[in-house]
Amino acid sequence: MNKFFFLLTALVTLSFTSAAQQVNHEKCAFDHYYQEQMNDPAQKEALIATEKLIQSKIAEMKMQDNKTAATVVTIPVVFHIIYASAQDNISLSQIEDGLRILNEDFRRQNADTSQTRAIFKPVAADFEIEFALAKKDPQGNCTDGITRTQSIESLSGDEGSKIIKWNRNNYLNIWVTRNVSNTLPSNPQGYTLGYSFFPRNNSLVSGDGVILRHDQLGTIGTAAGNPGRTLTHEVGHYLALHHPFEGSCTGSGGLNPVGNVGGSTSGDYCADTPPVFEDNMGCTPINSCNSDNPDLPDQIENYMDYTNCQNMFTADQKARARAVINSNALRANLVSQSNLIATGVVNPPACTPTALLESPKNVVCVNEVVQFNDISEDGIPSTWSWTFPGGTPSSSTAENPTVTYANPGKYDVSLTVSNSAGSNSTTLTQYINVKSSSNPFFNLTWVESFESGSIPGVVSIIDNDQNPFKPFSGAGSHLSNSLVLEKVNTISAGDIDEIITPAIATAGGSNLNLYFDYAFAAQSNDNSDELEVFVSRDCGDTWIRRRFYNSSRLRTAPNTTANFVPNGPSQWTTETLNFDAYIQNDPILIKFVFNNGGGNNFYIDNIRFGQGTDVSLAEFGTADLKLYPNPSNGQLTIKMSDLLDHQLNLEIVDLGGRLVYNQSLQTKSSSLETQLDLELSTGVYLINIKGDRTNFSEKLIIE
Repeated sequence: MNKFFFLLTALVTLSFTSAAQQVNHEKCAFDHYYQEQMNDPAQKEALIATEKLIQSKIAEMKMQDNKTAATVVTIPVVFHIIYASAQDNISLSQIEDGLRILNEDFRRQNADTSQTRAIFKPVAADFEIEFALAKKDPQGNCTDGITRTQSIESLSGDEGSKIIKWNRNNYLNIWVTRNVSNTLPSNPQGYTLGYSFFPRNNSLVSGDGVILRHDQLGTIGTAAGNPGRTLTHEVGHYLALHHPFEGSCTGSGGLNPVGNVGGSTSGDYCADTPPVFEDNMGCTPINSCNSDNPDLPDQIENYMDYTNCQNMFTADQKARARAVINSNALRANLVSQSNLIATGVVNPPACTPTALLESPKNVVCVNEVVQFNDISEDGIPSTWSWTFPGGTPSSSTAENPTVTYANPGKYDVSLTVSNSAGSNSTTLTQYINVKSSSNPFFNLTWVESFESGSIPGVVSIIDNDQNPFKPFSGAGSHLSNSLVLEKVNTISAGDIDEIITPAIATAGGSNLNLYFDYAFAAQSNDNSDELEVFVSRDCGDTWIRRRFYNSSRLRTAPNTTANFVPNGPSQWTTETLNFDAYIQNDPILIKFVFNNGGGNNFYIDNIRFGQGTDVSLAEFGTADLKLYPNPSNGQLTIKMSDLLDHQLNLEIVDLGGRLVYNQSLQTKSSSLETQLDLELSTGVYLINIKGDRTNFSEKLIIE
């Protein structure tokens, strides 16, 4: 089929009906970049030469099959983590999990090989190719095979995001970003999961390797709930594999420069992958082409299609990949013994580890179990020494200990790691913020205007880029002080910063309202800064979004590239949110989240929570969402009141961010009640209800 699949391992286009979702995917930008290179005479010549070289090497290897046994080879790998904020800076464990899946898939050691249908098991292949993190960098220094660079390039995920490039002849470069560029202008709502370049016998492509979103790497951390096969698919392209649907049913007219080879009617040059009319998304068996002999069904199991039931490569695909790694003009140097020694995969050096630590959750409740993880880099630690002031235990020698805290407050955490090469230490100051879960600091009322010039200990400031909210004297909404989140050139774009209130009791209250003042100026019209306000009923375990302020509504002053400081009351605005829906026996927490989109300074001041009224502007979108029963078997009722919108859209997404349900909602009054009968798998979902002046999210549990 003569079409380009512009999203290299996952451009997802969503189009919806009014009652339920209908998803149309375009999943691979590989073909887009391949076609782009074929339009360049020099690149086209190189690609044609590469394909002829692969075919020649395959023929040569077939002649040697009876003389030389196949051997398992190893490719050195480096992951370049390009992160905009701490959430993008994924853990070593997640990277290792992604590498585990890659190795299992290429060795056919994946747990789901049993799902390969009997008709295709005879051609399912172990590539005898493995992947290992490099232990020496290009200068011969110690490395753990991971680089970490903070940059807003993580938000674009294109060739400009490949900030660090290790020699393509020595390493498989894998860039991991928050986003990957959408290459299909006609589908602005689509997104890409990753892409790779085809091998060629020259160096015309400087960004040789794989780029993919961090939520597609592995199956844990930010990729929890995903199958983790994006990297497998992209490394397939890196080793000269095409999509099985290339050329549609005839195998002609696609992107293949040499034409059909070896009797295959499929455009991917592999006779044992039946031709496919177009990309498959579902796992329902289908036979979309009848041009092959024998006439076989689509191989929906193949890693190079787009389904979620991928579990195999074929023998002909293996032959292509082995031809690539056996060709000196292509990727043979990667697997050479001399290169494995140079990159430290063989005889790795002894390296002193660099101490790093993390906790999946650093705002916790009194007596809540807190998990700490060693994420040290460079060398592999053999011993660990942790200290937890205020915690129980107060110290530990475990690799990944757990701790509880009996009293509210902010606590430091220290880690020293050692091995035979040396030791290294780190301390994170006030890293753990402990909130009271049963004895709140404040009963019904809390007021903070930051006039002391410091941040009270009961307020948690969560920082992701060393540019946190901080006290500011000289501009307040009603007195002289406030909190400011400063612009720091462009490094903070994409960063997320948070303010979390102390625990506040609501039991017995009525007409409870949150008031706060803020001031903000953008630097240009295309800045995309956002403010969100959340509430937690369970001491921060789950958060419910109460209000969303997009970039245009957030601005209280004209655009300026100079250092913005509000010059008077006219550049401040006051917001009011009603919290009567959150009156309960346990205290609540309130969280302000600022998503930096490249704008100027943001100020917040005069935060008030309590009963009664306050001098303020009319509330924007004061509707409250009620959802019951929750947990649910799929039958539930949604109620909203005090609506300012008559046209709303309801979406349900799973924890992987995939849309599973979509529906339009209409009302002629200020209230709405609707019943849903959902056919969803057991699990946790997020319901989003949006309108011009409404934006709410609520967690839904399906049992």
